[in-house]
Amino acid sequence: MKLRTLYLLNAVISLGFALGFFLMSPFLLGLFGMDNTADARTLAQLISVELVVGGVTTLLARDVTDSKATSAINTGNFLAGLAGTVVALLATFSGVMGWFGYVVTAVYLFIAVAFGYFQFMKTSQ
Repeated sequence: MKLRTLYLLNAVISLGFALGFFLMSPFLLGLFGMDNTADARTLAQLISVELVVGGVTTLLARDVTDSKATSAINTGNFLAGLAGTVVALLATFSGVMGWFGYVVTAVYLFIAVAFGYFQFMKTSQ
């Protein structure tokens, strides 16, 4: 996989979830096994704003070749992927999130591994 492809894939995942959380909060909260309350919907919509940031950043940076820029983007996404994997897994195991928590865990794990690969393993991008 090329770094450009990963950036585009990250943009699609981030912007897809952002759109879902913003427009269909009750549906996604149901998939997560969470209560559909005004508090939860508001938090989901605020999270969608941050997903837009990550998605648009990787979308706009898909053709960037500057090593400092790609290193910063890769490191940020790698750390976010690690944190997301831990949080999603703990929430799934504790029963906070339903079966869809495993899907979210897998997505975060993929993000962590893929960005970690480009940051720490692959020498030429």
